[in-house]
Amino acid sequence: MKTKSYYRHLRCPACRSGDLVITVADGNLGCEECNASFPSVNGRPILFDPCNTVFPTQAYLRVAAVVERPQRNLSQWLPSPSVNLSRSAILSRMRATLDARGVGDVLVVGGGRQRSHLDPMIKADVGHRIVYTDVDAGADVDLFCDGHDLPFADACFDAVVTTAVLEHVLYPEQVASEIARVLKHGGLLYSELPFMQQVHEGAYDFTRYTLSGHRRLFNRFAEIDAGMVAGPATALVWALENFALAFCAKALTRKLAKATVRVLFAWMKHFDRLLVDRPEAMDGASCTYFYGAKAAQPVADIEIVNRYLGAKHVQHL
Repeated sequence: MKTKSYYRHLRCPACRSGDLVITVADGNLGCEECNASFPSVNGRPILFDPCNTVFPTQAYLRVAAVVERPQRNLSQWLPSPSVNLSRSAILSRMRATLDARGVGDVLVVGGGRQRSHLDPMIKADVGHRIVYTDVDAGADVDLFCDGHDLPFADACFDAVVTTAVLEHVLYPEQVASEIARVLKHGGLLYSELPFMQQVHEGAYDFTRYTLSGHRRLFNRFAEIDAGMVAGPATALVWALENFALAFCAKALTRKLAKATVRVLFAWMKHFDRLLVDRPEAMDGASCTYFYGAKAAQPVADIEIVNRYLGAKHVQHL
């Protein structure tokens, strides 16, 4: 296993203190502190705490061939139910800031298969080093790890990107804390989280956030920008799709129902382009974003409350 640039940032997910180095005997990564060993699959390390029962290492070794199979999904041939009104613009701003600082290290938490479109947005001409991580055995990533226990040293990344991930973790606050831990002071964060969306990842779908809740989750960051990724028009298309799916139990009928709704109603999502800056629309947003920089002190809760961007102002005092 060849040494990769991000190896210098690794720390042991078992003891959370030791450095990980390549073990000459077997090519695995080993901890110098606790002697734990971590194998790899297709050249990508599997860096989970050995006590992790949700994502056991042996399961990844058994499904090593998954990533080699082509991804065939009906959804890729259908209109998307959603727009994304923020990612390209905000990541361009992030890249400009990173460019001014020199070559940076960027961590993508929950990278899935986003490499092909995130690389051009972030790397650009400077060529920032991007590390893609996920728990999905079929993801196009550099290593497998759990966001609750990121296997990286403190303050080693210049930026973190996480899009539609924290609704799928058991303890979002812990993952947010881990993201803050691995970022340098002043390091940048771009996060997207759903609000008005139905379940979209089965048993691995736990949480939804308002924009205020999203902001509170990352209270260790100074806000640079925040707002709507997709609005109530997208939420309406999602609702129509799931209304149709509520009548369908079999896989084939569910696929047909989804296809029918998207063909007939996906165009409605573009109303969000007219609503993106309207406070009245923020309270029904399908998804929100937060862009910030790691701060020295947490932001006070009252400041987050006072920065509410919707139209339903309520006074308790």
